[in-house]
Amino acid sequence: MKWLTLLLPLFLLSCSDKKEINTTFLPPEPGKTENTDKLPNSENPALTSWISYYKKSNPEFAEEKFAFINTSPITYYPSNVKVMNEPGFKEIYKPFFVFNRSQNQYLDFDSYQWKVAADGSASFEADQEVVLVDYKNKKKQRIAFFGPSYFIEEAYWQGDSVAVLLGNSYEKVPFMMKYNFQNMTVENWQYPDTLNFDIPYSKVRLQKFGVKTE
Repeated sequence: MKWLTLLLPLFLLSCSDKKEINTTFLPPEPGKTENTDKLPNSENPALTSWISYYKKSNPEFAEEKFAFINTSPITYYPSNVKVMNEPGFKEIYKPFFVFNRSQNQYLDFDSYQWKVAADGSASFEADQEVVLVDYKNKKKQRIAFFGPSYFIEEAYWQGDSVAVLLGNSYEKVPFMMKYNFQNMTVENWQYPDTLNFDIPYSKVRLQKFGVKTE
């Protein structure tokens, strides 16, 4: 399988200084075995939907093929997105929020990136912010920021304190980021090859909720 050298951002940015911190995913050296760490299997409807969509045109695509890159600390930054049900919040985003098991926290990776016109069509920003929202206390914190080359397409929780972001890139190389909010760490995982597809899952996800993307 073809391995690529790809810059995977760690996305530790403040709102005023958007300097991405990157780590380089290098192919294994000749004569050395590839990284054998595997992403733990965790069945989830969102994960299954994401994997199944790309598997239609990429039969070899599978969760267990993602390779571990590194572990980094979680860094929080302020966010200006509106918390659900506070003044100025737009209801269009509510179905897209990803809640934890206790329903007291959710991930918002939509409201910064796109807006909807009166005809139901979305207009997109070049950048994307991922926000962790403490819904009970109306607290919001940015946990990741992406430029136009990378984007989060789906997310899910494992219980109350672990969340997984499922992403893709301009180069069509998927990645995963597993956040452990209890341990304050994020694991970075990457698929070792490019995918074949015409329409990214991120647009299909919006279309399922009636948002026009074209």
